[in-house]
Amino acid sequence: MNKVKYALLLLFLINTARCYALLPPLSQIDAFKVITLEGEDIPWVIGWNLEELSLAAMVDGVMEPIPFQIDQYNTGGAIYFEGWHIPMAGKPEQMDGTDKLLFLFKDAGARRPPRTPYDGEMVAEIVTRDQDGVERFVYLVRNSRLRSDEQYVRYSAEIGLVETDFYSLRYNQENHLKWDEFSCVNYLGDRPLDSLKLRLNTGIVTSVTNTELNNDQIIALPTSEIIGPIRTTTQLEVNMYLFGVPIMKMSMQIHHYPKSIMFDVRGVIPELRRRLMVNPTLTMSVDANHLLGAATYTSAWPDQPGIVDGVVDDNERQMIEAGLDPADNWIWVTSKRNLDIVAFVDYLGNFKEPMSLLYEDNLTRDDPPEMFPGQMPNVGYGIDSFPTNGFIGLVVSMFISEKFVGDPEQFAPYIRTLPALEVRAM
Repeated sequence: MNKVKYALLLLFLINTARCYALLPPLSQIDAFKVITLEGEDIPWVIGWNLEELSLAAMVDGVMEPIPFQIDQYNTGGAIYFEGWHIPMAGKPEQMDGTDKLLFLFKDAGARRPPRTPYDGEMVAEIVTRDQDGVERFVYLVRNSRLRSDEQYVRYSAEIGLVETDFYSLRYNQENHLKWDEFSCVNYLGDRPLDSLKLRLNTGIVTSVTNTELNNDQIIALPTSEIIGPIRTTTQLEVNMYLFGVPIMKMSMQIHHYPKSIMFDVRGVIPELRRRLMVNPTLTMSVDANHLLGAATYTSAWPDQPGIVDGVVDDNERQMIEAGLDPADNWIWVTSKRNLDIVAFVDYLGNFKEPMSLLYEDNLTRDDPPEMFPGQMPNVGYGIDSFPTNGFIGLVVSMFISEKFVGDPEQFAPYIRTLPALEVRAM
C-alpha cells in the first residue's frame, strides 16, 4: 500500500513539474504587462468584501500567493479618492462591477492540478493567453490567510519618491510637475531625463498679447495617494496661475507601474475664463539630458529617425511637419544606452482636438524650469486647440525598457495589447 501511495505521489510531482517546465518564457514586453480584470467579469463575487479576496498561482510546482491589488473607481472613470469631489461608483470595500483587479502577466503560472493544497476557497480560474496561444493561469481565492510581500512599486509620500526595479523618480514637494531626480537601472551615463515640461500658450483677450505658462505657473500638488504592489496612484490638484491669479483648475492622477508612468489629466474650463483665452495650445513633453546619438521615431515618421546631435536637420524638420494623428500617435526614443521610452496619448470623453509633435534638438538652449541647459532632445505632444467650453481629458503614457527590439510599427502597438482573458467560476 505504501508503495502505491509513493508511486501516486511521484506521478503527481512529475506531472506538476512537467506542466511548469512546459511554459515558455514571456517576452520582455509581455512579462511586466499589467493585467486588469474588471468586477463585471467576475459577477459571482460582486458584493464580497475586498479584504476576503486574493490571488495565487503555481510557482515552481507549488501554489503560492502572488502580488495583486483591487482599486475602486469613481463615477468619472478614474480611481476613487476619498475626499475628492467625484463620488465612488460602487460601495466602499466591496467588490463592484467597476472595480479593477490588477496583477502582472509574468506571475501567471501553469494550471493548478486537481486537489493541489492551498489555504482558502478557490472561486475563479483566470486564464491568460499570450500571442502564441500559450495559456497561463491565476486563481482568485476567498478567505486565504496568505499574501505575497512582493512590492513591484515602492512609494514614499513623505519625500515624493517612487522606486521600482527599473527606475526611480523623486518629485519636487512644492510642485509634482518638477522632477528633482530621475534614474534608470543599467542606464549607461548620468541622469538621462531632465524634466517634465507642461506649457500653456494663449493670448489674453486678444491674440497680440501672447502668454506662456510653464511649470513655474502650473502647480500640481498631491492631495492623497493609493500605494499598491502593482501600481501607485497619486491624486493631484493642478492650478494654472496668470499674474498670480488661478485661471484654471484641473485634476491629475499619476500612475506608477513597474515599467511605465501614466499622467491622467482632466478638467472643465469655465466658459467665462475660456473667453479670455485666445487660440490656447497645450504641450506636454520630456526634456532629456544630453542623449547624443539617441534616435526618435514616430507613428507618422517611422523609417528615418531624428538623430540627436544638437541641431535640427532637414529630416527632423520633416518629422516635425508630419505631425501626429490623435488616433495613432506613438513616439519611440531610443538612447542606445540601455534606456528606451515609448509614449502615447489617449483622449478622454469627447475631447478630440488636433495634435502635433513637439521636438527640439538643441545643444545649448535654456528652457527653464530645468536642471540642465539644452534640449537633447525635448520630445512630446502638442494639443493645438481647446474647446470653447466643457471637458478636457487626456492620458499620457510612458513605457520604459532597456531596449525595444524590432519594427516600431509592430512593437509600439503591441506594448499596449493585453493578452486574451477568460474567467471560469470554480
